[in-house]
Amino acid sequence: MDERVKMLMLLNYINAGAAVLAKFLMSGAEARELWEPGKADVAKEAVGEKGLARLRAANNEAWAEREFERAQKSAVTLIFIEGGDYPEELGELKNAPLMLYFKGNIEKLRRRPRVGVVGTRRMSSYGRAVARGVGRLCAEYGMPLVSGGAWGVDGESQRACCENGGDTFAVLGTGVDVAYPQSNAELFRKISEEGALISEFPLGSGGEPWHFPQRNRIIAALSEKLVVVEAPFKSGSMITARIALELGREIWAVPGQIGSYNSEGTNRLIFDGAFPYISDEAFMTACGIEPAKRKGAPAAEPADLSAEDRKILAALKENGETTIDNLSISVKMGASDLLKNIALLSAKGLVFMSAPGRYSIRRKL
Repeated sequence: MDERVKMLMLLNYINAGAAVLAKFLMSGAEARELWEPGKADVAKEAVGEKGLARLRAANNEAWAEREFERAQKSAVTLIFIEGGDYPEELGELKNAPLMLYFKGNIEKLRRRPRVGVVGTRRMSSYGRAVARGVGRLCAEYGMPLVSGGAWGVDGESQRACCENGGDTFAVLGTGVDVAYPQSNAELFRKISEEGALISEFPLGSGGEPWHFPQRNRIIAALSEKLVVVEAPFKSGSMITARIALELGREIWAVPGQIGSYNSEGTNRLIFDGAFPYISDEAFMTACGIEPAKRKGAPAAEPADLSAEDRKILAALKENGETTIDNLSISVKMGASDLLKNIALLSAKGLVFMSAPGRYSIRRKL
């Protein structure tokens, strides 16, 4: 086995990240100095006495060699921080994982834009509907969905994405060969076929409580836009949102009822400046994708439009997203009458609110 690969696998085994690797390499040490007892000082300084003892015990049992073989037999791809397949976005993390286990299609992860979806395990019926709606939307428009494969919002968004033929990636708090929760075993099988199961934890790793907050940083880094569906103020989803914010990712939060425990986190995110997820169309526009015609929407501009309606549509088509005040000036209509026409055009599927107080044409006419 290549010594650099062995080094990364053993460091990952003791849960050391990029910061520890950098400290070790900056000392000028060679990889083998991690497991050669005669050269303990440099290694001990980098990983600590207990970490070094665990690492060398694993080496004595040929753990890395056996793990490599297990991965090959299980059709699991190992990706290392020094390799070309390693997602470059993870390099933005302060302590990036040294390696990842992939079970599925790595290439699909390169598609853009990637949408992260997170939320509480104890979702409401509203949260479930929104989570499934976002999953379905990602599938319909070919946007890879990244989540954690957990109960609740994670699983529902990924299940809907799979059911509609989309590509989704589950970043797990276990080994990629462990179904946790067991009730999601079939979902994980589908994800591995259409997307991938991803983990930094060795094969066979169980769902230790600390694994899940740690894996959240990977979800945050891989997501270009993170949608928080429902989340208590103190929750793993809020941890993910904070990490994503530090990385400069867009945060979208689903508004909820004031006083609702499940919406304390999402409402706070909006208060702090997150984009409110007010409609699929607004989100799609932000993704740079023109929302396509929905099922049941008219195939062309209806013949029964009034002259005022046509002027409004023409102005929106020419000027793009605009406010009622600017549109009122453009079409020379009072705001009250204009809003009535906008409501009718919205009901006909021709216009939508693309942001608070701003309207756009739903599709090219």
